[in-house]
Amino acid sequence: MMTEALRLLEQMLQKHPVVASLYGIDQLPHVTASPAPVVIVANIALPDLEPLLSALGQAEKFAFVNLDSCDGLAQDKAGVEYLRRIGTSGIVTTRSMLVQRANALGMVTMQKVFITDRSTLPRSINSVAQSKPHYVQLMPWPVVASMSESDLAGLSPFIAAGFVQSKADVVAALRAGARGVSTSDAELWRITRAAKTANDPSSQAP
Repeated sequence: MMTEALRLLEQMLQKHPVVASLYGIDQLPHVTASPAPVVIVANIALPDLEPLLSALGQAEKFAFVNLDSCDGLAQDKAGVEYLRRIGTSGIVTTRSMLVQRANALGMVTMQKVFITDRSTLPRSINSVAQSKPHYVQLMPWPVVASMSESDLAGLSPFIAAGFVQSKADVVAALRAGARGVSTSDAELWRITRAAKTANDPSSQAP
C-alpha cells in the first residue's frame, strides 16, 4: 500500500530525479536553495539533527537520514524510533532489521547496498527481499552497467549512487532503470527529467 509520504516522494522523483546528498551542516544553505526536493542527510551530529530537519522541512524538502553515519545517533531500533519521533520522513541504512522497524513505523525506507563483486549479489538480493525497503541505494553506480536485468529486478526500485560525476552519468543511470540518482555534486541537483542542453542532446533525462 502506498502511503501519502511515498506518493509525494514518487511525484518529486518523477520530475526531479537527482537526490541531493548533504554531508555536514555547512551544506545546508546550498541544499535548501537548490531545486532538488529530495535530500539524504549524513554526517550530522545528533544535537544538530533536529534543527537541520526542521530547516529542510521549512524548505519543503523530503529528507532521508542516513542512520549509519550520524554521530551520537544509535544504530538500533531506538535510533529509528527517535527519528520517527522528531518527524523524519525516511531513513537510509545498510541494516535489514532497521529497515523492517522503520517500515513498521510507517517511514519511507532506503536500504544501502554495496556491490563489490558478483559473489555478493545473491546475499544482497536476499537481504532486500527479507527487509522489503521502498528503495535500494545501489552503490557504486558504475557497477549497474554490469548487472543483469534479473539482478537489478531484485534490487529495485533503486537509487544509483557513488561515482556519479556528470550529467551523462545521471542520464545513463535513469536509462538503466534507476528511479533516481543521489550525489553530493551541487551542479547536478538542478537536473530534471526534461533537462536538455542545446549542445548535448544526450543530457535529456528519460
